[in-house]
Amino acid sequence: MAQNLVSSVTFPVLFFQLGFTFGNVVGMYLAQNYDMQIYNPLFFSLKIPNLAKKLEEIKKDLDAKKKPPSS
Repeated sequence: MAQNLVSSVTFPVLFFQLGFTFGNVVGMYLAQNYDMQIYNPLFFSLKIPNLAKKLEEIKKDLDAKKKPPSS
């Protein structure tokens, strides 16, 4: 009986904690990478980041770090 009670309480709490953590991570990502542009005091326009462009920039930076400096 006690084993069943522990598992019936533990799993929902665990899933709640995992969902809460995942939600916070996604929220922090969106807060850092979305530009808010106010065009009306009551409404907001979201500018979605171009992930492909960001990946290309990261690749260029990594390639630049790999190449030795030319003298």
